[in-house]
Amino acid sequence: MKPLIRLEESRTADGLWELWQRDGELTLLLDGAPVVSERSSGSEGEMARLALSPMARAGKPLVIVAGLGLGFGALAALKALPRSGARFIIAEPVEQLVAWCRRHCAFCSPLWEDERVSMEHEAALEICRTRRGSVHAILLRHTHMRCRLTLQDAQTYFEALKGGGLLAILLAEADRRLEGVLRRAGFDCSVSQLPAAEKGKRSLLHTLVLARRGRYIPFAERMQKS
Repeated sequence: MKPLIRLEESRTADGLWELWQRDGELTLLLDGAPVVSERSSGSEGEMARLALSPMARAGKPLVIVAGLGLGFGALAALKALPRSGARFIIAEPVEQLVAWCRRHCAFCSPLWEDERVSMEHEAALEICRTRRGSVHAILLRHTHMRCRLTLQDAQTYFEALKGGGLLAILLAEADRRLEGVLRRAGFDCSVSQLPAAEKGKRSLLHTLVLARRGRYIPFAERMQKS
């Protein structure tokens, strides 16, 4: 068996973060629980594709990725919206995680080289408070913990989104409480199951909640109605 090597560790207000490697594969843990690994990153790519495909024709779509993790969600977002006018904000308050990705994740190099990407060292929720009605999509991953979103938090995300904008939340399993909170905040929700792994064994499923703020109205259609 290949040895398990701890590459990094750092204690923050969230808990103890650790980055481990075995046979070239990376796993990020928080207080001993896996947050994301290379084997369970497939659902992040599919979340980005499903959430951002409706924004493909938007002139200058703005996407917020909540949490860097090992970079898979952010990389998938770049791939899903290749147009030059798109903008991506990666909200990662734990600065150590950014440094670890730079040091150990060579595959993340597009994130540092793409001029459309900005890295913000604060939580996505705080960024959304200052982006009222300007965001096209928000991507959240909570597969390592329960998503304890409050009604006030959900309303903050709702108000940050443009009409037709999407809040995408990836979960370890279905959460009826969360769906209820989102609907009470004004979202129209749909739920689907995604394989956690992109390749190999696909028995582990994650739950994707897509919460939409109304219907997306293209600019040309808005002009016709005015």
